[in-house]
Amino acid sequence: MKKHSKLVGAAAAGMLAVLAVATPASAATYTVTYPGPHAGDLCTDEPNYCDGSASFVHDGDHLLVWDNNSDGYSVMVMYYRSDRGDTLIKDWNHYKAGSRLDINMDLPESGWVEYRVCLGDYAAQTYDMNSCSGWKREDAA
Repeated sequence: MKKHSKLVGAAAAGMLAVLAVATPASAATYTVTYPGPHAGDLCTDEPNYCDGSASFVHDGDHLLVWDNNSDGYSVMVMYYRSDRGDTLIKDWNHYKAGSRLDINMDLPESGWVEYRVCLGDYAAQTYDMNSCSGWKREDAA
């Protein structure tokens, strides 16, 4: 009986390993960055401080969103992408100050992204239009 239970345990462990590898990765992943502000390519529209910022990294097509201030606000990036038509997409960095949201866009080679960054309330899914940066367009290539 012990031999049978060991085989069942090994088979179950093997299935879990396969499931973990076969599970598709999330489009938005959370990672922690260094403390302090990150200017990025775009900053929230603040007169004296960049509370939230975003950058598009061409190598690998990543849209990065930083929360630079423990002010109680989340940082939201809204964007259009060439392969999604007129769909406005919103992703939130709600992981507190010093964090970075990494959105792996995987755009087509001839694709583009147009984005802006804002401050808002993640729980209510609302943002302050006055905090938003201007729009920036980046080509994938």
